[in-house]
Amino acid sequence: MSDLLVRPARPEEYERIGELRVRAYIEGGVIEPDLPYVQHLREVAEQAKTADVLVATDAEDKVVGTVVVAQPPSPEAEIAKPGELEFRMLATDPEAKGRGVGQTLVDAVLEQARERGLKRVVLSVADHNDRAIRLYQRLGFRRLPERDWSPLPGVDLIGYVLDMTAEAAAGGSHGQ
Repeated sequence: MSDLLVRPARPEEYERIGELRVRAYIEGGVIEPDLPYVQHLREVAEQAKTADVLVATDAEDKVVGTVVVAQPPSPEAEIAKPGELEFRMLATDPEAKGRGVGQTLVDAVLEQARERGLKRVVLSVADHNDRAIRLYQRLGFRRLPERDWSPLPGVDLIGYVLDMTAEAAAGGSHGQ
C-alpha cells in the first residue's frame, strides 16, 4: 500500500473516474449495466460540487480507485445524519484489485472524519457485495440495519457504521 497516495480528484480526471466506477461496479457484479445508477456513477463533476471526490493514485499518478465523501446537507449524503460522515461509490480499478486500494481509501475517509471532529462514519453497500462487506467488517464497521434502504425495486442497500470514539480506542487507523 505504500505506493498509493490519496488526494482530491482533479476536474480533468472526472471522466476517467466515472468510467472507472462503472467498470468496477459492473465487472465486480455489484450492478447490472442497464440500471440508471450507471449514469449516476459517471456524474463525477456534479457530485464534486457538493461533496469531496477522492482518488487513490499509484506511483505514476494513475488513478486506481475513488470514493465520494459527504456530510449533510449534501445530496450525496444519503443516510448520514448531522455529526456523521458518509462515503459512497468506493471503487477500485479492476486491474488494481488486491493492492489495498479500498482500505487505503477508507483510511483516508476515517482521517477526514477525525479532522472534522465527527463521531461516526456511515455507508450503504449492496447486500450482495460480499467483498466490500468483508472489508468494512474487517475495518471495524458494524451493521446499522435502521439505515437499510432500497433506491430501486430489487436493489437492497444495507447500512454500516463506525463509531469514531470506538475506533480511536481500538488504536486509530487500520493499516497505516
